[in-house]
Amino acid sequence: MRLSRYATFGVVALVAVMLSGCTEESLPAVTITATGATPSSTPVVTPTETATPTPTATDHWFTLDETWHLSPQSQPQGSGCAPGPSSLPDGIWLGNVVSWSTSQIAFDMVCWWTGTGAAATAAARGDEVNNDYYLTNDSTTVRVVSVAPDAFALKADVLNISDTSSWVIHTVADVIADPGGSEPVAPHPLVWLAVNGGVVTSFAVQYVP
Repeated sequence: MRLSRYATFGVVALVAVMLSGCTEESLPAVTITATGATPSSTPVVTPTETATPTPTATDHWFTLDETWHLSPQSQPQGSGCAPGPSSLPDGIWLGNVVSWSTSQIAFDMVCWWTGTGAAATAAARGDEVNNDYYLTNDSTTVRVVSVAPDAFALKADVLNISDTSSWVIHTVADVIADPGGSEPVAPHPLVWLAVNGGVVTSFAVQYVP
């Protein structure tokens, strides 16, 4: 029999009443025995969001609010834009949607530069920076990645992806049907993908002014 918190309190109160009427010499011996297994299960810990530069731990969980924190400004934002010839490793990646469904996304990777990186990259191409960002797309490779069944998505009207308090979370199907929300987007919108365990666990449509 396992004593509940309330049963245990009752037993203690009863013992206190019994002791109040006894002298030190006549103090009775009271033995309380509780049987039953103690729960031994380990609580499930949900991955928490971090914002440390270039995580390398194999158990790191990539989240959308890290979009601007994984790379220094001298490099493309997120996890960069050179993941390999075809596969897409875990990380935060940006690209133009070629096609998408609730089960997979095919996209053409794009490099998003900000700050000093944007200025240097634009200057090297004889171009200028507008709105403190610059995009490059030097590869035509289309990468296809599966979408997790419980993935969520953000529309383009979440203007600050790094600010989780501004998120309005939607299902993948809702965002595919209306990727912009209150903001206009191109027919093949830019999306940030959070990839964990080889699948998209969440993604956000990027508004481009």
